[in-house]
Amino acid sequence: MDRPYSVALLSKAIADRLADLGTVTVQGELSQLKVHTSGHLYATLKDGEAIISLVMWRSTVVRQGPLPKEGASVVVRGSISVYAPRGQYQLVATRIQPVGEGDLAARLEQLKAKLATEGLFAEERKRPLPFLPRAVGLATAAGSAALADMLHSLRARFPRMHIVHAHCAVQGGDSPMQIVRAIARLAAHPEVDVIVAGRGGGSLEDLWAFNDERVVRAIAACPTPVVSAVGHETDTTLADHAADVRAKTPTAAAELVVPVEAELRAALAELRADLDAAADRLISGARTRLAALDRHRALAGPDYQVLLRGQRLDELSLALGTAAGDRLMDARRRHELIAQRLRAATPQRRLDALADALPDARRRLTRALDQRLGRGGERLASLAARLDALSPLAVLARGYAIVRDARGAVVRRAGDVARGDVIDVMLHAGTVRARIE
Repeated sequence: MDRPYSVALLSKAIADRLADLGTVTVQGELSQLKVHTSGHLYATLKDGEAIISLVMWRSTVVRQGPLPKEGASVVVRGSISVYAPRGQYQLVATRIQPVGEGDLAARLEQLKAKLATEGLFAEERKRPLPFLPRAVGLATAAGSAALADMLHSLRARFPRMHIVHAHCAVQGGDSPMQIVRAIARLAAHPEVDVIVAGRGGGSLEDLWAFNDERVVRAIAACPTPVVSAVGHETDTTLADHAADVRAKTPTAAAELVVPVEAELRAALAELRADLDAAADRLISGARTRLAALDRHRALAGPDYQVLLRGQRLDELSLALGTAAGDRLMDARRRHELIAQRLRAATPQRRLDALADALPDARRRLTRALDQRLGRGGERLASLAARLDALSPLAVLARGYAIVRDARGAVVRRAGDVARGDVIDVMLHAGTVRARIE
């Protein structure tokens, strides 16, 4: 009888088998939805014939974004596991999408890969925003909450900033082309130095206009820097990747494109005060130097200047005479030194010196050669002795033997042979064949 499984071991075996299914995608109706205080989501997924428990861990719930409502038809992506305490299998979800969003997400990923390959999202093509634009262009829907938020934030930060609004629908079938035209109008404006294109939050379908290929290409090709401000912080569109800068929200976009006017004016006032103080110091120093020059004897009259220059001329004449004598003495010393070096460097003197050194060099060479040969002989004798000590034949000469079985393999243990086996025993001189009794 086979050894029985323990319950835990059986549950583990079932879990291992279910894990072989890998990632699965399941469609059904979401019910009994509950987010526990731990942050984990628990629910059931059912259709007309079956039901399965559903769990999504807290770390995944945080990335999920808006959750579908109770009773919604959804597509769940995840893996199957076993909850051992109840012996119940469950679907561990990594993504929950309303039915229809899965197709949109797939299309989105395909378009994203295509545009990324073309280099539309490359960081090196993105430009910095101007520090203080002449005018800010807003491409969004008139009367929208996003426009109100951007206007409020812009005017709060820089009340006198020139704002140019280009209306465009941000949702619906015609919205992509309206957004493209709005961006083009703002880019053609002579004073608009930065453009904000965006809208408020919503579902994937609501934000789809900013995933449209025409909008993404228009943003990438725009000659004016573009800030994408679409949805909430967790919403990401292809327009965000193509824009020069992505803002988390429309309000945050206004904070990126203009500085605070009051802070800018305070900084300018401080710089102006520093400039005035520096100018005052320069003027005061110049006045002090001018007063000192006015009292200087050199400016009292031309006679004093003539006397000063006459004295300087006398000093230069004396210095010239002294320098000429010194240079002549230096030249004579250098001439004598060179002559001595030439006499010492004649070929005959060098040949004589080399001839004197030759016998001594021959003796050193002979002595070094004898020492080298002696050390080589000693090393050869040492290596020969070590080689002889390591020889297997030397080991056999001390009474040891090498035993091999019929296949020629070395026998190291008695258990490696059996009664009746034929073995070969290699001795120091010759080999003996024997049979195991």
